[in-house]
Amino acid sequence: MPADTKLFVCYIPGLDRRRVDEQTTPYVHSLLQDHPSCRLQAIPSTELTPTLLTGVGPGKNKVWQVSIKDAAPLSPIGKLISLLPEMVTTTAQCFMHLIDNTNDLSAVPWWRRRQFNLHRMKYTRRETDPNCLDEIGGYSSILKQLGPDDAGYVFCKRFADMEHGLTVFPREGKRLDFVEFYGFDLYSHWHLDQMDMIKEKMAYVDGFVKRLHQRCKDAGVTLILLVDHGQEPIRSSINLKKVLKNSGVPRDEYVYFCEVSAVRFWFKTDRARTRITKLLEGVDNTTLKDHKQMHKVGICFDDIRFGELYCFANHGHTFFPHDFYNPLANLFLGITDSLLRPRFFNARHRGNHGHLPDHPAEEGYLILGDQGYDVAGEKMELTDFAPTVLSLLGEKPAAHMTGTPIFTQASLTQQKAS
Repeated sequence: MPADTKLFVCYIPGLDRRRVDEQTTPYVHSLLQDHPSCRLQAIPSTELTPTLLTGVGPGKNKVWQVSIKDAAPLSPIGKLISLLPEMVTTTAQCFMHLIDNTNDLSAVPWWRRRQFNLHRMKYTRRETDPNCLDEIGGYSSILKQLGPDDAGYVFCKRFADMEHGLTVFPREGKRLDFVEFYGFDLYSHWHLDQMDMIKEKMAYVDGFVKRLHQRCKDAGVTLILLVDHGQEPIRSSINLKKVLKNSGVPRDEYVYFCEVSAVRFWFKTDRARTRITKLLEGVDNTTLKDHKQMHKVGICFDDIRFGELYCFANHGHTFFPHDFYNPLANLFLGITDSLLRPRFFNARHRGNHGHLPDHPAEEGYLILGDQGYDVAGEKMELTDFAPTVLSLLGEKPAAHMTGTPIFTQASLTQQKAS
């Protein structure tokens, strides 16, 4: 691209390609047909933004929920807290979270929570402190490489933010605007069982993209539409906590962390490892992986600090209750947030992603709003995104970015033909 190229990345997670069609989303459908685009392969995580921006996976940037701490003796106060019922400690933690939202994983019982190092970057942090994305796990992002004068990140949660965005985006003077419109993804988590409502929101998003693209053209800015995953409707939930409770294995012989789509384990005894592994093998609608097998799906850790054994719910299924569920927190969120209102009546997700990447729900796509480019391949990895953006801006990717730019400038003959 020319030296004065400017990019606007419109990041809309959850806009599932399987539901993009001529009737519901005619504009996005036409962009897929008429502009350079490729599929984007996700990894088994709900936090994909750090990998997109740094060009390195969780094995390097370390954003992958929790790791196990080295054992440490309890203090006298800790021993006292450990005697309290779990409902008391988690309720207290939820109240603390209302005062300070950096108090993370408030629904996890204190005696388990204290065993974890936290490696999370939930959306509330990106919303309140965009600077946290400049450097992640010691790796600079494309935002830091370009600098605050040339690049900026904006988080938008509500659909009303999209309307406001049409009055301010793209911003003058920015070589790169990276704007995350998170509302549709959050809405899908809690409404994917009501497809008419989902289609209505998709039609709205489609109209927004059309108007945004025109604003970008008028400002001489190239639009990139980034969707890093879809969502699969949930058919049933798995009560794995009940399985563990009835396993007969004392809780001090193993540690676990339960997400909506996956549970990870660390074992302190061979008895716990053998018995729990055998139990998990008999749980329907799940798949087991050890930490070495996770390398094949983009989660590359050399040791078991982030998990020794993983139990993934298959697509269409989730674990419930999980370590993000607390009755008090669920009640509060259902009452105070209109996007989360359905959880007031039923705390189980209606749609989800972040499972093993063998399903269309874990696949996104990237569209470049410039027809003068070719696509280097049909599918790209998340780590290809950062070098792709820098390449389009005429910048050399940082040394830690091992991905490959996905777009190449078309020949002059091809450009004339288009």
